[in-house]
Amino acid sequence: MKYIIGLGNPGEKYTYTRHNVAWLIFASLNLSDWKHDKYMNAEFIGENVSNQITLYIKPQTFMNKSGEIIASLKKEPDFSSDDVVMLYDDVDLAFGVVRVSYNRGDGGHNGVKSITNHLGTKKTVRIRVGISHILDDGRLIKPNVLSNFSPEERDIIKNDIAVKIEKIIKSIVENGTEKTMNIFN
Repeated sequence: MKYIIGLGNPGEKYTYTRHNVAWLIFASLNLSDWKHDKYMNAEFIGENVSNQITLYIKPQTFMNKSGEIIASLKKEPDFSSDDVVMLYDDVDLAFGVVRVSYNRGDGGHNGVKSITNHLGTKKTVRIRVGISHILDDGRLIKPNVLSNFSPEERDIIKNDIAVKIEKIIKSIVENGTEKTMNIFN
């Protein structure tokens, strides 16, 4: 089983913020019938991806406490940190850039830090989605992560980025992390 953890903040006022890009991607994948698990304090949905159950998870804690869901996941039979895939915003990447990595540091991202602390390891798959602006001269302008995406950016998330993320998740399930990194990075 793969556990796709989309990092974000609960609450309507955060819906379109850059920090919630993972949840916007989940919405674009037309995942419906989300269920709430009060013990995990998360919304989840199970999907069949390439004949493997894949659990999409949206922690309902705020970003800094995202790792609290790990205690519930560790109770699953055959749970391994290698099966955890974190999907989240990255201010060090330009908007629209997507990178897949494994066994990295948290890059200053508090949601990632919380999950790795609760897991006790960095050995997870990361799908990082760029949210920053790049100027004509190549400089990267890091936005406030709680600022909203423009309607045009939301269209790009829905029509381009989410499509790519769906392919990446399918590749991770079918081909493994290393081959996926070679294909998509």
